[in-house]
Amino acid sequence: MADRSPPRRLPLQSLATEVIFVVFLATAITAAVVSWVSVQSTHRFLERRIEASYPAILEGAQARLFDFAGEARVEIEELAARLAAFDAAELVPWVGLSTRFQAFAISDAAGRVVASAGDVGWPETLPPESRDRRGDLWTLAGPDGARLALSVPLRASGGEPRWLHGAVRPRMLEHLLASDGLGPAGRLVLIGSDDHPLVGAATAAGRRPGPLSARALATLADGSVVEYTGRDGRPMVGALRALPGGRLRLLIEEPFETAFQPVLAVVTRVFIIDLGIILAFSFVAWQVTAAIVKPIEALSEGARRIARGEFDVQLHESDRRDEIGLLTHAFNEMTRKLLAHRAEIEAANQKLLLQNEQLQRANEVLEQLSITDGLTKLHNHRFFQDHLTREIKRVSRTGEPLSMLICDIDDFKRLNDRLGHAAGDELLVGIARVLNDEIREADFLARYGGEEFVILAPNTDLRGAIVIAEKIREAVAAGSYILDPSHQLTKITVSIGVAQYAGSRKRFFQAADQALYRAKAAGKNCVMAEGDVELPV
Repeated sequence: MADRSPPRRLPLQSLATEVIFVVFLATAITAAVVSWVSVQSTHRFLERRIEASYPAILEGAQARLFDFAGEARVEIEELAARLAAFDAAELVPWVGLSTRFQAFAISDAAGRVVASAGDVGWPETLPPESRDRRGDLWTLAGPDGARLALSVPLRASGGEPRWLHGAVRPRMLEHLLASDGLGPAGRLVLIGSDDHPLVGAATAAGRRPGPLSARALATLADGSVVEYTGRDGRPMVGALRALPGGRLRLLIEEPFETAFQPVLAVVTRVFIIDLGIILAFSFVAWQVTAAIVKPIEALSEGARRIARGEFDVQLHESDRRDEIGLLTHAFNEMTRKLLAHRAEIEAANQKLLLQNEQLQRANEVLEQLSITDGLTKLHNHRFFQDHLTREIKRVSRTGEPLSMLICDIDDFKRLNDRLGHAAGDELLVGIARVLNDEIREADFLARYGGEEFVILAPNTDLRGAIVIAEKIREAVAAGSYILDPSHQLTKITVSIGVAQYAGSRKRFFQAADQALYRAKAAGKNCVMAEGDVELPV
């Protein structure tokens, strides 16, 4: 037998040592050059552009807001001086005349709104800052978003102080926050006390911004320019400034890639340098690895053939003592063992598949038996309870009616004692067949136990269920059954109790059962329903 022992590995002929040294040298040089150029260029650009432009933009926006607040205060104070009666009718004309305010409201000393005009949904009670005599701008929260508001006191009426409030038009706020110093993706936002942008705070591209995350607001220190992660996960650059009074804050922010668009020139230079270095060292690496390309290709092709299921692969083993030689020898040993075990695995898989199929068929039979009555082949009591649970959940959600019919064979015990259990079983099968023929396709029929059957009628009220019950009762009474060896025809009747679901599962059962009891007490062969429902003739 040929010697199959693997060739000895000579450490001095390690291919990994040569390849790793070349790759490490190329990576180290590339990383050093790229890091130095990128860090220096980015640092200089960040200091010169952002730290000079953002504070100036915030300062200009703050000045515009202060000027607007002064003009708006004069307008609303003039309106407060002209009001004669504190009601909505007097406010309505001013809504159409005002260019700064979208709506007005009057509140009492407790902040309760007593009159309003305009298309803004005022809350029933305004926050305490609406009654601040300093007359600062404040945030009005509403169902369509937060907006800017201004308040001034009204002259006392009967000794009770009142306040006049005005909601600023969103287009005015959008005009105040417009800035030529930002790119198309940047935005200047006025943030209210609830950390949400105010209505009208649009981006330069006209899109209304979403709310800021708590992490972003915590990262933005007042007055400093920082980098942070926005709500959608994008890296952002921004600065935050709190306005006097502490109720409002101005935020300026841009996506990182937009704010640092000029850095692309630096990145281009870095890419060219990287490409040159990579090409140079790739040529060196190619010279080093040229000698091992063919063996690696042979190993790769052999692995692909094994992946396709071809295990009879044997590679040519040379006299090499490096890692390639060891790998080729190990590869051949692996394929030989795979061929030896393949037949065993296929035989075991066939056996396992056969056992799984038998087990699956047995499980299907057991599952069907667990929900089926063995005599009548109807659903059994257990499956009925599960189905009832699902139906109650459904009608509780949809509001549709649901009715139950409990059907009991009259004098079954006496007939069973007289003719025997075999005749009783035959009768149960016959009654089950009649019930199954008479119910609707949507109805659910099950053997509840003994001589009792139960029917669930979905989307059926009490009167409709009574009609179904009468149809079943008449069909059973009209039939005749041969139950003994004498072949005499036997007439059978049933009593049926009907109830409609009214929110309680327990009461549902009790109502149907009590109705059945009343049917038995009334002489059998009849239908009784819960309550005083008049049965159809």
